[in-house]
Amino acid sequence: MKNIYFAFALVLISSTLAHGSEFILRVKRNGQHIVSASNQTQTNTINNYQFYNLYGGNTPVKVVDKYTGNIIFKNNLNIPEGYQVIAELDAYGNMTILANNLIAGTNGGWGGNNNGNVGTINYGNNGNGNYGGNYPGGHCGTPVPYPNNGDGYYNQGQGANNQYFSQFVSSLKAESFDSNRLQNAKVYASKMNLSAQQIKEIAATFTFDSNRLDWAKAAYSTCYDKANYFLLRSTFTFASNYSSLQDYISVQ
Repeated sequence: MKNIYFAFALVLISSTLAHGSEFILRVKRNGQHIVSASNQTQTNTINNYQFYNLYGGNTPVKVVDKYTGNIIFKNNLNIPEGYQVIAELDAYGNMTILANNLIAGTNGGWGGNNNGNVGTINYGNNGNGNYGGNYPGGHCGTPVPYPNNGDGYYNQGQGANNQYFSQFVSSLKAESFDSNRLQNAKVYASKMNLSAQQIKEIAATFTFDSNRLDWAKAAYSTCYDKANYFLLRSTFTFASNYSSLQDYISVQ
């Protein structure tokens, strides 16, 4: 009888583990970090973190600088039941979902069945939004946008982000008036962290230098590579407007 109960317990445990979810995170940032996923917390010196036996669904994930206490990332990730989600977090707090692997049949870790870039999320320190991804195995046939409830924004991956950015620039070009372009661009910048090159591309859609200057000033705070802001120089018709931008930047 004891052997029967023992065998039943092993089957129950195996069944429970088989349906658990996993989260693997590589933090590409200098220093050491304290990383939490659900009710599990880890810290190490190599900045690779592996969490097993997680419940599927919304999973609170938090990354804290171990020495300063600053929150690098804080948000809920939708980790599907029975899947292994592999992600990277860059120095700017942008998380890229590299793969969603069905645990059954996967080798696990970085060598698992990589399904490509399936989602990128960029958040401020205290965002509470969610990411959308493209899950194989019948979870979702198409990428699903989840509601953003925090300070960050959602997009569908680095490659898709470039695609969506191009679509946004095309929509600006389709506007008849600079005033509409400027308004739309400012709203876009309020939700996105942009590169200097992307800000330059948006600036090039404006007809008048005055609007380019207005846009360049408004977008400066959202630029994550401010050292490259010199790229905007070629978009200005008059050197005086670029000088005005430099004066503005110098006091920020």
